[in-house]
Amino acid sequence: MNPELRKKLLERMFSSPEYMRQMADYFDKAMVGLHESLEWFEQHPPQDVDWESWHISNKPEGWRMRAVPNLERLQRAIHEGIERVEKGGSDALIRTAANNIMALSRDMDVLGEKWWDYVPQDIAFKFGKNLGQAEQMAANIYRTLGGGFAARPGAILDEEITGPVDEQQLLKYLKPGEHA
Repeated sequence: MNPELRKKLLERMFSSPEYMRQMADYFDKAMVGLHESLEWFEQHPPQDVDWESWHISNKPEGWRMRAVPNLERLQRAIHEGIERVEKGGSDALIRTAANNIMALSRDMDVLGEKWWDYVPQDIAFKFGKNLGQAEQMAANIYRTLGGGFAARPGAILDEEITGPVDEQQLLKYLKPGEHA
């Protein structure tokens, strides 16, 4: 596929409600993973550590008080933003939500992570891996809708920036009369 067509199809894909829904699905799975991780820790608190003496930011309680409400608000904004786009409305809310997803790791720096060390990796990864995928997709959405890719010609073609994109997936975004 030539670079010009690939660029055009990537722009269509990253700004499509379908791609936004996929991003939302990863975010939703991350939220399920977060809740499972919190519940696991609370049901299996470490016996060999005085975790009750930890700073609140390092305990699940701190995450429940600070992270969970913020993430749930963001989750609602994501879904509402997608609904607006699907109805032909403004993309401003999904663009803002995508930007907020991109900023999550920076925003969560104030939260400690000691309790995560005691959650089994397979459970904790449900949060981390899915959130990572949602962040990558959110970055693609934000850069497409917000003009970031337009400001950096060629950046949308760089898979180190966008993550890998299957060419067969892109072909779904061909319009009638267009050929790969």
